[in-house]
Amino acid sequence: MHLSKPTGRESSFASKKISYIATLVLLMSVVLAACGDNTATTAPAATTAPAAATTAAATTAAAATTAAAATTAAATTAAATTAAATTPAATTPAATTAAASSTTPPPTTVISTGEGCASGATKITWYIGLGAGADADVIPKEQAWADKYNKSQTEACVIMQVVHNPESYDTLKAQLAAGQGPDIVGPVGKAGRASFQGAWTDIAPLAQAAGVDLSKYDPALLDFTKDEGTLVGIPFALFPSFIYYNKDLFDEAKLPYPPHKVGEKYDGKDWNLDTFTALAQELTVDKSGNAATDANFDAKNITQFGFFDGPTDARGVAVLFGGGLPYDPADQKTAKIPDNWRQAWTWYYNSIWKLHISPNNDYQQSDLLAKGNEFKSGHVAMQASHTWYTCCFDIAKQNWDIAVMPTINGKITAKLHGDTFAILKSSKNQKVAFDVLSKMVVDKDLYQIYGGMPANQADRAEFFTTLNSRLGNNKVDWSVAEEMLKYPDLPNHESWLPNIIKANDAFNKFRTLMDQTPDLNINSEIDKLQSQLDALFKAAS
Repeated sequence: MHLSKPTGRESSFASKKISYIATLVLLMSVVLAACGDNTATTAPAATTAPAAATTAAATTAAAATTAAAATTAAATTAAATTAAATTPAATTPAATTAAASSTTPPPTTVISTGEGCASGATKITWYIGLGAGADADVIPKEQAWADKYNKSQTEACVIMQVVHNPESYDTLKAQLAAGQGPDIVGPVGKAGRASFQGAWTDIAPLAQAAGVDLSKYDPALLDFTKDEGTLVGIPFALFPSFIYYNKDLFDEAKLPYPPHKVGEKYDGKDWNLDTFTALAQELTVDKSGNAATDANFDAKNITQFGFFDGPTDARGVAVLFGGGLPYDPADQKTAKIPDNWRQAWTWYYNSIWKLHISPNNDYQQSDLLAKGNEFKSGHVAMQASHTWYTCCFDIAKQNWDIAVMPTINGKITAKLHGDTFAILKSSKNQKVAFDVLSKMVVDKDLYQIYGGMPANQADRAEFFTTLNSRLGNNKVDWSVAEEMLKYPDLPNHESWLPNIIKANDAFNKFRTLMDQTPDLNINSEIDKLQSQLDALFKAAS
C-alpha cells in the first residue's frame, strides 16, 4: 500500500497493501529496540490495504499486527506474504515448468557466508524474498538469527540468500530451471507459493519421521497450510480477519457494540447477515443526519457508511459467504463460480447501490474516506479486515475494538492470511532442511522479525502484550482474533488458479466493476466473468 495511487482500481488493489504492511516491522523494530498488479514486476498482493491518510513508510517487507499507521514513506521493496489475489509475472504458475532465459540465475541481493557453521555441517540455503524479509533493515536481524542457529548445533549450516521483490520470483524460477534451487523458502504465503505450484515438498512424512507432533495445531490451520491438499509447511505467522468497529459512531447512534463471541446475540437478535445488514443501515448517515433506514435519507450525500469490506479483491469479498474455488474441482480448466460467491457478490453489490451501506468507488477515493483508507477516516462504522490492518490507522487515538464475523448461510467465515516456511522438492537435503524449518516456525525471534500472530498458542500472550503497549487507552478484545482463527475460508481466497496472473487481474477488475458501476444486472456480469475465466483457464499451459 502506498500513498500515490496507481492508475486504475485493479492496480491499486495490487500494490497498496505492500507498503502499509511493510511499515509494521519497521515500527515494531523500534518498539523492540526500546524494551502484511499482475505484471512482471508485481509481487503477490491483492488483498491490499488502503492508501494512508498521511504518508506511509514502507522500506520493510513484512506483515504484522503490532504497528500503528505510518507517517512517512514510499514503498520501494518487498511484498507482504499475507497478500493474495495477484502474483508476479511468470509464463506459467508452476516453477517446474517455468522457462528461464538463461541457465545462469540472476544475481541475488545478499548471500551469507554461513558464519559459525560447524565443519562438515550440511549447507541449507534459506531463500528470502517471495514475501517479507528482503529489506535492508530486516536482513541483519535474519542474519543474526542464522548465525545464532548455526552456532547452536552442528548438523546444518544455514546460508541466507536474499533477493528483493519482485525480482525474487524470476530469480527463483531461473535457479530451479538451472537445477540450483534453494532448500527452504520463506516466509511465504499462499499467493507466493501459488506461482510455484507443484514445486513444494509434502512435509507431513518429514514431520512424522522427525517425531514432530502436528496434532498440537488446530486442524483448520493445518488445512489452511495445505496447497491443493499437500501440507507444504507448519503454521507460523497468522493474520485472521474480523470486524473492526468505531466505538464513537456506535455511541453517537446509541447502539450496542457488535458481539465479541460466537453465538452471542446482538440486541436480542441472532448475529447473522440480516442483523448485520440492518445494523449497517442504522450506521449509514446522510449530511442531514438521516440514517439509511429513514424515508428522507439522501443517498447522494452520504457522510458516514455502515460497512466496508476490505481492502481485498473480488475473491476476498466472495468468501464472506464461505470459501470456494472458481473452477470445477474435477476439471480445473472449466470455470464455475460457486453459488455462495454469486450470493456474496449480489449482496455486496446491493450494499453499495441499493442499501447504500457500503461506499462506491467515488466515495472510497474521496477526502471523506481518507482517499482509500476508509476505517481510518472515522466515517466508516464497521470494516472487515485482518490483524495487519492495525498498520493503517492510529490505533492509539481512534476509539475502536473488534467483533466476530456474522453467521451467513448457517456458518461463519473469517478469511485468513498466513505465512510459513516451505521446502522445495528439488532440495537434496530434505531431512536436514526440515529440522531447520521445524525450529524456525516456533522461534520467537522470527515472530518478532515478521510480526505475525503466532500459530503456536503458547507464544500469543507475549505477542498481544507488545501490541497492547501501542493502543493508548484502548482495550481491544484480542480473543476475537483468536476465535476467528477457527473459521478460515477453505478453500482460501489466495489459492492457486490456472493462468493465475490474468485470472487475478479479472477478479480485481470485477470488484472495480461492482464498485464503480450502478444499474448492473449482477448475475449477468457474474456469468460474463465466468466465461472470461473459463477462457483464461483453458489457455493455461
